[in-house]
Amino acid sequence: MENNDIILRKAVLHILDNCNKGMVLSNSPLDLIGDQFDFLRNILQKVHKNDSSMYGQFYPDNSHVYDLLSKLNENDMTSFMETSKKIARTLFQIMTKGEDIPPADLICASFQESGTIYLALVKLNYRSSYIRKISKEDAGTVTRLTEILSLLPSATTKPSEAAIINLTDKSIRLTEKRYNINGEKKNYFSELFLCCNTSKSPKKKLDIVNHTITNICKSYDGTDIKLQMYAKASLLKRYIEEKELDIESIGSELFGNSPDKKAAFDEKMENYDMQYDKIKIENESTVKKLEKQVIVTDSGIEISIPMDVYNRSDIEIKHNLYGEDEIIIHNVNNISIK
Repeated sequence: MENNDIILRKAVLHILDNCNKGMVLSNSPLDLIGDQFDFLRNILQKVHKNDSSMYGQFYPDNSHVYDLLSKLNENDMTSFMETSKKIARTLFQIMTKGEDIPPADLICASFQESGTIYLALVKLNYRSSYIRKISKEDAGTVTRLTEILSLLPSATTKPSEAAIINLTDKSIRLTEKRYNINGEKKNYFSELFLCCNTSKSPKKKLDIVNHTITNICKSYDGTDIKLQMYAKASLLKRYIEEKELDIESIGSELFGNSPDKKAAFDEKMENYDMQYDKIKIENESTVKKLEKQVIVTDSGIEISIPMDVYNRSDIEIKHNLYGEDEIIIHNVNNISIK
């Protein structure tokens, strides 16, 4: 079944209750129809198409999950089901070592997008609004998502632990939360379960770049609002034109004429190991903070300036004869109180 360019291929749910009932592995795949399909698709998109999700790469020599996926025949239902069970056992063994890792259901699902097949591992932590049904058959225990999907977690909720794995190159998009393992806070999902490295999410990287540029402008130019406005406008323009932000190119454009500023920018990017990054932004909502600049005067007046208005030169910022800043708004047809 296809929607929004995502084709869900297979899915199964396993119970990983490390507090009470233990582990219950399903022998039957989920029915990918109706509301159940919509729920699964929405959950996958919260990780797969979210700029808050991190990127990762397996450590092949140390990762049991990588080894299992290397042997997976996703086209074969038996191979998919058996691999999902082995993955569930691996995760459950780790969960039992954590003092505060919550019990959960693990959804293993494969899907296709733009010709590429992915495997999703989504941990749905238990909550009062979550319900699923267990039934017994001769073939064993069969776990199915209940059809009362209104009681499932909201489709707008992003899972706290999940991974989307490209089955071609084994690259990973993931989200995770730290929990206590033997008295130490760990990112157990990436470090112990997947055994992969992680890099900062695009949203986090954008925040770092934006914050660094703002601080450099303030440090070297004080309260020169025009330079800060120009810097934010440049970031937004690059996103609109290229849908990604090239760190080296941004530094050269903004600070190429000032060796001190350029050196400060390069040093900060190197500290974050981002000096050669190209930040790919997938969701327009991620750059919302670049679309407006809020100016606050010393008397407490706040002015919110849309960057598209600023780029049209409808906003003029200059110093008057007394050294004070003046903001002039051109082409105003109507004024109203909000």
